Parts: sequence; structure tokens; C-alpha cells
Amino acid sequence: MFIVVYHYKVPPEKAREYVLLERRAMEICLKHGCLAIELYRDAKDPSHWMEIERFRDEEHYMKVREAVEGDERMKRLYEEFTNLIDVERCEAEKRIYLRML
Repeated sequence: MFIVVYHYKVPPEKAREYVLLERRAMEICLKHGCLAIELYRDAKDPSHWMEIERFRDEEHYMKVREAVEGDERMKRLYEEFTNLIDVERCEAEKRIYLRML
């Protein structure tokens, strides 16, 4: 199993819009082969969000990522995302994890 974890800062007043946007993005990622996607909001800090994407292995991740990045629908969603939050102040953090056990 290969997972990619993103951390985002989203202003709490924009949470509803963000969730709707994520729902649309998740559909695109899943159609291109992502195995699963989970979205969480921090219980103590409502501006901190975490997204977990699951793939079979790194090769599968790269294949899905390439397809998603080439999808015009995702390009439009990314524009909406950058308009929704201040990207410079709310930059996403991306980490990659390998399952060890």
C-alpha cells in the first residue's frame, strides 16, 4: 500500500465550499484509479484539513497522478480551489508514506 497525505489550511467560513469542491475532485481521482480517498478536519483546529489518498504502489500513484493532472475537469477544480483559499498563506503540505506492516 502506498499513501499520499495532504494537509491544507482552509478558512472555517469556506469549509462548506471546500467540501463540495473536494467531493468533485475525489470523483475524478477515483475514476482515474485511486483506490480510496479520505478527508478529515482537525477536531481542535477547524481550519486544518487532511486528505489521504491510497494507491497499490508508487508506480500506480504516478500513473493515476499523470491521468488526473491531464484531466481538464481537475484543472478547473484547481482554479476554483486557489480562488477559494489564499494559496500563498494556506499552502498544502504533501507527504508520502509506505505501509511497513
